[in-house]
Amino acid sequence: MPRSEPRTIDQKIAEAENRVQRLKTKKRTKDTRRKIIVGATVIPAAFKDKALARQLVTLLETSLTRAVDIQDAEPLLNDLRKFIGETQP
Repeated sequence: MPRSEPRTIDQKIAEAENRVQRLKTKKRTKDTRRKIIVGATVIPAAFKDKALARQLVTLLETSLTRAVDIQDAEPLLNDLRKFIGETQP
């Protein structure tokens, strides 16, 4: 059986960097899944509880800072505001 050439330090570094990148991707995937689970739980609950809906509206209005996030959340915020009887933020 032929011996394989020993890996160079640069090759070992590249392999380690690839492993780190895969682990970072796995961590981001788990974080995204956790956020989806929380959203899927909290949003329906907010449409059953006006106090929770008010808290969620307030939290989103004070926490969202990026224009794209605000734009994407606006339909949800409008629905929540209607549910709690508010028309303006």
